[in-house]
Amino acid sequence: MKRFTAVLPFLPLVVLMATAYVWPVGTVVRGSFIEADGTAGIGNYRQILESYYFRDALFFSLRTSFLSTFIAMALALVMALALRDTFPGKRLALFMSQYNLSVPRLAAAMIMVLLLSPTGFLSSAAYSLGLTDGVAGFPWLVYDAKGIGLVITFVWKFFPYIGLSVLGILQSASRELEEQAATLGVGPWRRFFHVVLPTVIPAVTVSTILVFAASFGDYEAPAILGSAQRRSISVMLYLKYVDPDMKNPPEAFAMMVLSSLVLMVLILGYRWLTAGGARKRGL
Repeated sequence: MKRFTAVLPFLPLVVLMATAYVWPVGTVVRGSFIEADGTAGIGNYRQILESYYFRDALFFSLRTSFLSTFIAMALALVMALALRDTFPGKRLALFMSQYNLSVPRLAAAMIMVLLLSPTGFLSSAAYSLGLTDGVAGFPWLVYDAKGIGLVITFVWKFFPYIGLSVLGILQSASRELEEQAATLGVGPWRRFFHVVLPTVIPAVTVSTILVFAASFGDYEAPAILGSAQRRSISVMLYLKYVDPDMKNPPEAFAMMVLSSLVLMVLILGYRWLTAGGARKRGL
């Protein structure tokens, strides 16, 4: 009876999680095994794995997500190191860094269209300065098959998440080890890699995982900035699901399961690698 009383307050949360997460996931997994004739099988998975479009969309999403996360992490570390000291204008710099967090992804994608498109602000500025001969002379940074606009959008939108996480750790950590290393003649690069970086690895690991997962599963930016020649996995899933052909939703379910498994494996592998590096450093 006591155990039931102790568990009772958590029952609403369990019901909510089962309704909002477990039941939809179970529905998707079950639906992925239903074939066109109504029988159960793995035909949907076989067809998706043999599809060039799925493999291309998966590779495209992974490439843009990896590149965006790596660039965002590098910029975030630079931002955190620059903002951990007190200097005139620090509040303004923090505000500008935090501004991205309040911008919805849909709005961020539209901002990049106005900024980076061949008829956008940068193109007009380049023409006014005599750097280009017109719209045709400006490089395609949006609607391109390489995903340059997507990478720029994801980096601009997500690097403050990592930077503010790292900044919080740096501001709460003692600088005694850094000062001792500097006294012993250790250069700034070695101090960064051997003293500062091990301190912020936990924050970097968690925040980069969130950024990678968010960019991989994002729909708004790829739908607005993407190319018709190369779809992201999220856009392809949506198009597959809303296709009037009734055989496509089970294939969309199979794509959801496969892409989720790929993302899970990558995240677990990244956590294993970073955890292994931290153990070697005695963290």
